[in-house]
Amino acid sequence: MTLVGTYLIPHGDEILSLPNKESRLMNEAIIKATRGDSADSVLIISPHSLRIPSGLPVINTQYLSGRYRIGKITLKGEYVTDRELNSLLIKSSKYFVETNFVTAEGELSTFPVDFGALIPLTFFCTKKVSMLGQWRTTKRNQLIELGRRLFDIVSGLDEKVSVVFSADQAHTHSKTGPYGFNTEAKRYDKTVIKAIRTNRFDDIAHLSEDHIASAKPDSYWNLLMFHGFADQGNLVPKFHYYYLQEYFGMILATAE
Repeated sequence: MTLVGTYLIPHGDEILSLPNKESRLMNEAIIKATRGDSADSVLIISPHSLRIPSGLPVINTQYLSGRYRIGKITLKGEYVTDRELNSLLIKSSKYFVETNFVTAEGELSTFPVDFGALIPLTFFCTKKVSMLGQWRTTKRNQLIELGRRLFDIVSGLDEKVSVVFSADQAHTHSKTGPYGFNTEAKRYDKTVIKAIRTNRFDDIAHLSEDHIASAKPDSYWNLLMFHGFADQGNLVPKFHYYYLQEYFGMILATAE
C-alpha cells in the first residue's frame, strides 16, 4: 500500500492571501492536514485544467509549469510529470484520456499548471506530479467507477503517492458575486458537508442537474470520484473545515 494521503482541498486565492480570520483558519487547517506528507508524487485533479467531452484528461507532457499572481504573492511551480502513473491510468480505462501539448519530449513538452492545481500544490513539497483535468459528464456512475480505478492503481504502485481532489463548492451565495445569488447554493454546500461527515454520498449522486447548475460548484464531478476512491479503499472521509468566502464555499476534507 503506497497511498500516503487523500485530500479534498479548495483552491480559492484567499487561502493564501488570507484576507480574514476564516481564510487564515482554512490555511492553518490545510497545513495541519498535509504536514508530514511524505509522498514522492502527487496526483491532482483540477476543475480548471483541460476539459474534453470524451473523458478525464491525463496531462502527459514531460513537464508542468505554472505561475499565478495573488495580490503581492506570485506562485511558481515547476514539476516533472509522473508518466509512469499516467501510463497506468491511460491503460486502465478509455475514459482516462491521454492529452499532450506542443511535443511529447523535451523542454517544449510543458503544460501550464492552472490555479486550481497550483494553489493546492503549494502545500506539498514534491516536484513530481500527475495532473488530470475534470470530466463534467452526466455519467455519474462512471465518475464513481473512475475513482475506484484510481484507488486500485495508486495503491498498487511502488512509489508513495498522495491524491488531491481540488474543488470549491457553490459559487452563487451572494448577489454581489460574479454568478449572482441562488438559494440552491446553501443547500448544495450543506449536502456536501453532510455527505462527508456521514460518509453517505447518495444525496450527492442524486442531485438534479438543475440544482447543480443553480449552485454552480466546480466540485461536483470531483466529489463523485472522491467518493468512489474512498469507498474502494475503505477509507473514511473526515471533515476538517468549511467557510463561505463572500460568494463561494470552501471545504477541506481528507479520507483516512
